[in-house]
Amino acid sequence: MFKIVKNKFNELESIIEEYQNQLFSFAFFRVGSYDIAKDIVQDVFLKFFQNNKHLSSVENMKTYLLKSISNACVDYKRKYGKIKMMSIDFIKDNIEDEEEKNCVAEFIRIDDLLAELPAEQAEVIKLKFVDGLNFVESAEILKISVNTVKSRYRYGIDKLKKTNKINGDDYYE
Repeated sequence: MFKIVKNKFNELESIIEEYQNQLFSFAFFRVGSYDIAKDIVQDVFLKFFQNNKHLSSVENMKTYLLKSISNACVDYKRKYGKIKMMSIDFIKDNIEDEEEKNCVAEFIRIDDLLAELPAEQAEVIKLKFVDGLNFVESAEILKISVNTVKSRYRYGIDKLKKTNKINGDDYYE
């Protein structure tokens, strides 16, 4: 019995090690708070650990965990609303941790870049560039067709190009 529990723990530990940073980044770029993103990821892993009987039935671990984080972020926003954004000056003056400072500054930069897009287009672009997902993975997480993901991506990129926030054709596959 102890050996089975230890094996499950080791398996979960390796899953956490493999996906933790990507899941944190994913959560952070959805909620905009370093601490809240860490809490969300920790809560998702805790629930995952408590329900580890699912472990063998999960076909695509990465997609499963990203969808869990996505749902947790939506739940958080629904419960607490949008987080008030900090200014770059506030970050420079008040955040000591260099990693946190860089994350928050990058979030603000990306949030400003995508602010004028419809939420659906901004999300697809985040999935592509921030999270490094392909269109198929994005479609699985968003539960929409790959063609819908591609069209939202293309329309979003086109709008960014028209507002001169980006240039060139480097954004099309």
